Amino acid sequence: MTFTMWSTGHALFMLSPFVLWYVLHRYARNKNHDAKRKLGVFLSIAGVVILALRNIEMFIVGGFVFDFELVPLQICHFANFVLLFAFLKRSHRLFAFAWVFNLPAAYLSIVYANSLVNNYDTILNFRGFAYISGHMLIVALTLWAFSNGFVRLDRKILLSLYKLLVPLYLFAHLVNLAFRVFLNSPSNYFYTMRPESGTPLEWFHDWGTTFTAGMIEINPLYLLLTGLFGLVVTMLVYSLSRLGMGSKTTPGIQRQEV
Repeated sequence: MTFTMWSTGHALFMLSPFVLWYVLHRYARNKNHDAKRKLGVFLSIAGVVILALRNIEMFIVGGFVFDFELVPLQICHFANFVLLFAFLKRSHRLFAFAWVFNLPAAYLSIVYANSLVNNYDTILNFRGFAYISGHMLIVALTLWAFSNGFVRLDRKILLSLYKLLVPLYLFAHLVNLAFRVFLNSPSNYFYTMRPESGTPLEWFHDWGTTFTAGMIEINPLYLLLTGLFGLVVTMLVYSLSRLGMGSKTTPGIQRQEV
């Protein structure tokens, strides 16, 4: 069974995070804050387990050969750990990271699910299940965290978020270059090397020029525009959130690490 873009199945996939959010909302609506946090920890662990099992399957099916996909540095793979440590550490910065960055990235991976078309001969296997359930869980759990007051947003937290996000973006690009030079691996963490086909990032790539030197490839304009695009998206999500629930906190939530 293959995945078809803009089909009924794709529409259901796009709706699935909101359905899961509603289920979580109904289930936990009368629970106290600590019980909700423990539920968040449990669901975050479930996301990490799904990712780990997916990687184990890929490693075995791939003949026990290293694949860059096994390193959880892709944005949505990394999101599982962001959510887990956000709930464990009660970290406002990590919750903000999940809300303004991981959530839009994960939902864009649902809307522009070209990877399911290009890289999956069938979605009726564990890897297909992991892609669908993993992205659904990231979006739904982040929405649920926001609606229950776990996400706190202010300028100080946003600034501390960028102090984490910008170095991480540059680090991902350096890892991509190192993997190409030393492992001949076409890694593409944070999409710094090339865009996902069928997404708006293709415009940025086409506007720039790719320079090569041996195994090293770099498209400076694409790298810059992709980073600026991420900045605009996070600022937009932050600004819209501050207009609504993002400027409030749930009673009983104490200020934690930023």
